[in-house]
Amino acid sequence: MCGIGGIFYLKDDQPDQEKLDLMCQALSRRGPDGHGVYTGASIGLVHTRLTIIDSEGGHQPMKDSRDRVIVFNGEIYNYLEIRASLKNEYPFRTNSDTETILALYDRYGLDFINHLRGMYAIALYDSALNRLVIARDPFGIKPLYMTQTNRYIAFASEPKALLESGLASSNLDMDVLRSVVTGHYIKGIHTPYPSVERVRAGEVIVFEQGQKISSTIRPSVSQNGPRICDEQSALQELDRILKDSVNLHSRSDVGYGVFLSGGVDSSSLMQVLSGLNKDGPVIKSYTAYFDVDGSADERNYARHVATATEASFHEVPFGEEDFKTLLPQIATYMDDPVADYAVLPTWKLAAVAAREQKVVLCGEGGDELFAGYGRYRKRWWKNLSKFRDSTPLIRSPHWSRLQREQAKDICEYLPNDLLIKLDTCLMANGLEGRTPFLDSAVADFAFTLPDHLKLQNKTGKYILKKWLDTRLPESKPFRKKQGFTVPVGTWMAANAKPLSEALTDNNFIKDLLSQSDLSLIPKLLVSAEGAKQCWPILYLALWHAGKTSQQKNGDVLTMIQET
Repeated sequence: MCGIGGIFYLKDDQPDQEKLDLMCQALSRRGPDGHGVYTGASIGLVHTRLTIIDSEGGHQPMKDSRDRVIVFNGEIYNYLEIRASLKNEYPFRTNSDTETILALYDRYGLDFINHLRGMYAIALYDSALNRLVIARDPFGIKPLYMTQTNRYIAFASEPKALLESGLASSNLDMDVLRSVVTGHYIKGIHTPYPSVERVRAGEVIVFEQGQKISSTIRPSVSQNGPRICDEQSALQELDRILKDSVNLHSRSDVGYGVFLSGGVDSSSLMQVLSGLNKDGPVIKSYTAYFDVDGSADERNYARHVATATEASFHEVPFGEEDFKTLLPQIATYMDDPVADYAVLPTWKLAAVAAREQKVVLCGEGGDELFAGYGRYRKRWWKNLSKFRDSTPLIRSPHWSRLQREQAKDICEYLPNDLLIKLDTCLMANGLEGRTPFLDSAVADFAFTLPDHLKLQNKTGKYILKKWLDTRLPESKPFRKKQGFTVPVGTWMAANAKPLSEALTDNNFIKDLLSQSDLSLIPKLLVSAEGAKQCWPILYLALWHAGKTSQQKNGDVLTMIQET
């Protein structure tokens, strides 16, 4: 798990060492264990490293005997199988999963990407062809951003590496930022910076001899519609697939923990891990809770799961003081703003877990693949909206209505909200997050299940809950879901007057909102429910302050007032 970046010159030019060094510095929190730089005739690559596999031999940028060079962020979970299949063809020199990508490229050329099972952002340079290949995993688990001029294309794991090196302009797109106020995250390939775009989830871009020659998408889900399948056979197949995925995702030289919410997804991971880890060290679980009366609290369920699976149980409190001090840090660090209030507990969980772990398993993807959201059960999903132009997925004529709604979330909400939040919060704390549900085999199985095995009456994720209920009844999977609601409205309303004054007097917020919307802020902040509507406005005010203010470590009010 790492940070990567690079510059590829489209014309005769030499890499700028100073800019490469600035990229390394900007990505240092993603890789606290070391860094490396490679320069060639028209290419410069940088890498910062969080050591997970092969601490001695896995240094990057990695170069093979034919002058192909790679920088890679992520994990290839089937790397042992790849190594075994190619050991007679490729002269492996390390035990790193990074080298298996070079071996696949040596064997299959540009088709190497279709043999990978994992999460990844990759830049591979072939000097013989003056070819650069940039690739991102199909779900968008690992981020990758790009900027292009008539002289070069540059890319990095985070926009800050492009901005702080001077490779991209920091000018803002206010219309894009306004979409965060209404939608809480940015859709498609856009970022707040017109000069920086996201590489699409699953995209593979190839440049040769200074020209972009292709851009293709590796889809995240099957084009097939629901298959014929009975409940019993589905349960047996689910058991096999979950065990296989969790087994692969728990490969690590440094151990791992689990973010345990007490819900179905993380409880399912704990159940599988307990069976795979009978002779291993005690699994450490981490559960967040809030110190506000009436807020959702599933600690008891999480504790029961930890006890039943013989895992240690760490309760991580999150209170008003955390809100005041951590929110400015989070908003400042996050270049691609996601106003999902779950960033708050995710950041603190990561900071706590990172004291004793380098890897945690997380349950992201379960709701999208197994149809867990309440909106899937609403009647309105029969009236389908069209896909946005930015969605890199062709609708299949074989899909059911439910599959179409799932696909929209998998292509937009998952990579552009949930996974940006997860990656940024964890990597800022030097922690790797792995998501066993977001695996090609799990996705193929879950997405093509018959609709009635996903939704039954008012129950979502039916087949996963049924499986969990038979193996870990302590988790009570069929109980009414509470949801993971962070009480931001309560904390904001408690500081209504000073917050109102600070926000309505903030020049950035004045530019962002209309006068009528600005005038609503004081009225909304007086109640917890109303204040919650102002959450994305507060988040963006802090986000902007962190980019422009000299004060980087203040509390919520201090940061806003600075600008």
